Order: sequence, then structure tokens, then C-alpha cells
Amino acid sequence: MSSEGKAPNVGHWKLPDGIEDHIESGIIKAAAGALAGGIVGAILFRSGSGMRSASVALGVGAAVGSTIERAYATKTNSS
Repeated sequence: MSSEGKAPNVGHWKLPDGIEDHIESGIIKAAAGALAGGIVGAILFRSGSGMRSASVALGVGAAVGSTIERAYATKTNSS
């Protein structure tokens, strides 16, 4: 067969232009939010009972929301 050793044709799908910047920003913000939430949770909620995890989740949630807002603002400004 002549097709041996060749990659299959999977189409021409790709991410939208500029999305990599938003993904990178989201990952950095989520890491910073989780770290800050973890530190605040460790300091303020020493007894535990899930409040530390809630603080981390709040930090990550704020980062995700900020990233979505940034991506949406960029999309509407370019239209």
C-alpha cells in the first residue's frame, strides 16, 4: 500500500486566531487564584471543614470568569 507511514487526513480544523493568548492568561490566572485562595483559606480557616477548598475554588472561579470576560471583550471589540 502506498499510504503506509502517512498520517491520516483529519481535516483542517484549528483554533480561532488569538485564542492562545486567552488560554495562557486563563491558566496563569487560575494558578494565581488557586494559590491566593489556598493561602487565604489556610490563614483564615484553620479549622478546615471544607472552607480551604472553597477558598481555592473561589480563586479559580474568579480567574475563569476574568478570562471569559477578557475573551468576550476582545471578540466584541474586533467585530
